[in-house]
Amino acid sequence: MHPARWKLTLIACAAASAAAQAQVTAPSDAGHIPSTAPPAAEEAGTPERSWRLPPLRVSGTLSYDMRAARSAGEPSSIAHVLTGTLGTSTYIYAPWLATVSGSVGLSSSISHAGSGLGSGLGTGGFQDGELHDRLRTRENFITGNARMDLFPRSRFPFELHFDRQDSRTDTNLASAIEFQRQGFGGSMRYRPESGLYNLTGAYDHRTQSGFGFRSKQDSLSADFTTHWKANELALGGTFNRALNEGLDDESRFTSLVARHNYAPSTALSINSTANLTRTEQSGIGTSDLRVLQLSSVGIYHPELSPLTLTGTVRGVALRDPVSDTGNDAVGATLGANYQFNPNLRLTASGGAQVTRTDGGTTTFFTGSAGATYQGDSLEFRGIHYDWFASGNLASSLADNSTQGSVTERTLGLQLGHTANRSWRLSQYSSVGISGSQSLSVTNSHSSRDETGIGIGTTKTLLNTVALNWQQTGDGRQGYARASYSDSMELGGGSARFQLLNFQLSGNFELGYGRSVTADLTYQRSMQRSGNLPTSLDPLSGAVLRTRSSGASGEVSFRQNQLFGIPRLRFVSRVRLAQDVLKQPGQLLSIPDRETRLWENRLEWNIGRLTSQLELRLSQIDGRRVDSLWLRVQRNFGD
Repeated sequence: MHPARWKLTLIACAAASAAAQAQVTAPSDAGHIPSTAPPAAEEAGTPERSWRLPPLRVSGTLSYDMRAARSAGEPSSIAHVLTGTLGTSTYIYAPWLATVSGSVGLSSSISHAGSGLGSGLGTGGFQDGELHDRLRTRENFITGNARMDLFPRSRFPFELHFDRQDSRTDTNLASAIEFQRQGFGGSMRYRPESGLYNLTGAYDHRTQSGFGFRSKQDSLSADFTTHWKANELALGGTFNRALNEGLDDESRFTSLVARHNYAPSTALSINSTANLTRTEQSGIGTSDLRVLQLSSVGIYHPELSPLTLTGTVRGVALRDPVSDTGNDAVGATLGANYQFNPNLRLTASGGAQVTRTDGGTTTFFTGSAGATYQGDSLEFRGIHYDWFASGNLASSLADNSTQGSVTERTLGLQLGHTANRSWRLSQYSSVGISGSQSLSVTNSHSSRDETGIGIGTTKTLLNTVALNWQQTGDGRQGYARASYSDSMELGGGSARFQLLNFQLSGNFELGYGRSVTADLTYQRSMQRSGNLPTSLDPLSGAVLRTRSSGASGEVSFRQNQLFGIPRLRFVSRVRLAQDVLKQPGQLLSIPDRETRLWENRLEWNIGRLTSQLELRLSQIDGRRVDSLWLRVQRNFGD
């Protein structure tokens, strides 16, 4: 066929196909032919919009709690609490718009307290003749929480939360004090589509109340982070306000922090921080402390270069208008580390600092240089031997506007060696022993030698020996180490310090369903001071000796399927020496003040029925506190 006819045929087919498609998609009034079908028939196939409730997940619990407590010097108590909770979670319109969840609990409590209950715990029950000494209290209270997340999957999620808790429904509480906690707050984040920066803001309000006290805390925070090229910047601010109404004590803590990191290459990095804080205290002790700190740390270490340079700049300004005191300080340091060869390392550093107080101005200059030589390791019949030697020369100059100037010089030399040997006891365990010894000689000189303390030559010999054991595999992982160190002054002095330390940690499987987890530390020390100069003490040769010892740690024993009963678990836990850290702008720490604890817990789960029996023997603030807790709970729903 002629090529022109092929082209005409293709064009005709395309035109016919377009005409057919136009007829299919043409409206009902195409060609001005009116439709004979009624309007209702035309809309019969159109789906109707309808509002439907989103999926709703519902769950709940019904529980009974019995709690008995006995404390030295205080009336014993026993309480019965019946609690029903209902929880739910769903979304509004769609999960991307908003999700909501919450729970509410209704509790009814009956408690008894009085001197007649002193024999109730641990003596087989409460006697009927003691009823007249009891104080009976019945209370109904509500607990629960609620949370809403708006646009949770967007670049600007927002959340609101509310919660209310009561100590009488908390099985993890260590204290017998009954108190309530309530709080609400919210937070929001924002990130632009480019991801150039992030914004975060949050607010939280907390109240804690009980018999004879009520505390409030407000916390407000905001953060901003961004990055560009070789820079990272972070800005943050917090404000905390705590008020103890029972003590009429209020504290406020405000902090503004700016951090900047500059890393143009792998060889150079500079990290700078600016921090402004204000701590206000009123009521029990009044103060208004304001602190401004500026610091910058730089590290320069080219790749494959033996030289490393470090520099710091720091400034501090402190003010307290209440006591009308102030303190300003600014300083800078520069250090160099040069790895001459694998064995020899050279160091040098220098610094200057200016401090101004109400008593005058002090200028301080320091400088030091040192060298360390690490010998090659030697091995003989499984014994690894290493030795080292180091020397350091330091000098300082302090110039005070009212007291004049003082120069000091210190020369230090140190020589030491270590040896260690290990043996393989089995496929999974090994034991090792190590020992080290070092001799230090320090010569000090000061232009103002008035007392003679720390002036002259001091020789110190340090001996250390350690024995360690380690096991991995075969269901057991453990580590134990016992060490003893003895530091004594040689020559005319008699100062000495001895330290004995023992550590044990690990997880040990003792058989089917039985295991022990331990983390223990025991430490004992003895210190003896040197002879005091006769200029300070007419009794020459006076020596002060002090001894101290302490133990801390936790040991837990777990047994699954106790007595062969499925899902019956027993846990016994011993804990010693727990510390509490208090910070400005924080609520009083109520529940966690134990120094000693022995807890025994029995748990049994049968389907949706759970039961728990717990006995705690503890020491809180130096007082013996015993408590017994029983909980039976039935779960419902999802």
